[in-house]
Amino acid sequence: MNEQRVFKAVVGKQAGWWNIWVPELDHVTSTRKSRKIAGYTRSLIAAVLGIPESTFRVERESVSAEEFERRYTEAVLATDAQEKK
Repeated sequence: MNEQRVFKAVVGKQAGWWNIWVPELDHVTSTRKSRKIAGYTRSLIAAVLGIPESTFRVERESVSAEEFERRYTEAVLATDAQEKK
């Protein structure tokens, strides 16, 4: 049996929006409705990688708005530093 690939989604709510970040892909999406988080996350991953949604699993980590912003900003700064090398 083939084991499905697992992606981590970091989710934080800020100003009425649920921000969803998939660090492995360095992509973000958002929704106003919490019930749409899973679907938006799966659609984002499938679209970026060009793979069917049935071929992977998603593990969600809910964090505060401040923690989401800290982690995302840290990742962007690290990416910018790598690109300048």
